[in-house]
Amino acid sequence: MNLKAETPVACPVCGAFQYRKLYPEYAGRCITSQMFFLDDVVLDNRVCTACGCIFNARGVRGIEEQVYSNATWKPKPQLLNFSSGTVVSSHQKALDTFLDLYQPPEFGRLLDFGAGTGAFLACFQARYPRWEITAIEPGDGFSSLRQQVTLHAAYNTPYYLVDTDATFDMIVVTSVLEHVANPLHALEWIRSHLTEDGVLLMQHPNFEKLPGDLFCADHINKLTPSLLKALSAAAGFGTFAENNDGVMFYQAQSLQERSQMPSAECVAQALRVAEACEQTAISTIECVRQAVFSARKKGGRAAVFGTSPIGSMAHLLLDCKPDIACFVDENPNVWGRDIDTIPVIGPEDMKKMNVTDLALAISPVYWQAVQEKMKAYAVAVHVPNQPGQPD
Repeated sequence: MNLKAETPVACPVCGAFQYRKLYPEYAGRCITSQMFFLDDVVLDNRVCTACGCIFNARGVRGIEEQVYSNATWKPKPQLLNFSSGTVVSSHQKALDTFLDLYQPPEFGRLLDFGAGTGAFLACFQARYPRWEITAIEPGDGFSSLRQQVTLHAAYNTPYYLVDTDATFDMIVVTSVLEHVANPLHALEWIRSHLTEDGVLLMQHPNFEKLPGDLFCADHINKLTPSLLKALSAAAGFGTFAENNDGVMFYQAQSLQERSQMPSAECVAQALRVAEACEQTAISTIECVRQAVFSARKKGGRAAVFGTSPIGSMAHLLLDCKPDIACFVDENPNVWGRDIDTIPVIGPEDMKKMNVTDLALAISPVYWQAVQEKMKAYAVAVHVPNQPGQPD
């Protein structure tokens, strides 16, 4: 693979070929959002300087659906949310947040646009058993979806191949638009299947708080609240409620007249966000390097806290896999798994693996809280520098 060769890929939203390239310059094995690796992947992140779209020109672009329909794919472990003081599944957290933004009636017609294994729909159906549910899921999660949820209709195909004239009172999109080839086209399809007084509920990872997405092979679009609002407005939606508190952002939208994307404003903001994310990503990789170097001097081992894309890729960028004893995570659902054959363990097991140095490779949102928690385990905790902070 030739990293230096420019790939003539147009912006998926506006079709322009003008862009600013982003870190990293990388080709090889690459992690996906589902915690499995793909070989021969090129990361070619860009900001379109015509409309402000942030995207990976390569990654899995062009083979989006096939990635989740092969022998490599397996369901991602259930993620847990720790932010509310009580631990809940990420899907229950999503439902609870949506209900803070919008209270649906007790019955209606719902479409889940990219339903995965059905974990969110199972939470929804338990709360709203009278709703008629339709689901689209192009990947191998479809079989689990059919087992978990009672469905009126289900489609195991990409949305643009779904043959239906049905309209829905509510459409839910949870962590989908970062995966599709053209998020604006997807939103326009959604608009055509929403009733005139219907509601669109969306949850997506906030790139501004998750700079590690620069390393994620299948997050081919990097979304922020402002960028999604601009895309939605161009598709004919207006946001009437939102929650941007965590690393995932939520928007509740309804139909409005289509409007032009404010290109100059979108570009300026996208460049600011992308540059800050680049600096945090570079600092995080350097943080892992420092942890490895420190552990070597002590005769110990280094570990990486978190299973995010950036942490999962650090040993490949630094060529230091033998130095990484393990990945550490508070979520027991990932314990016992491995990332590129490196085990994932809980914090209590670090001592058994002679871990002396722990690098935080997680969202900056969690740096301070995790640093405080890890003090109890007698390891040196390495925290990335904030952009603009001296080394």
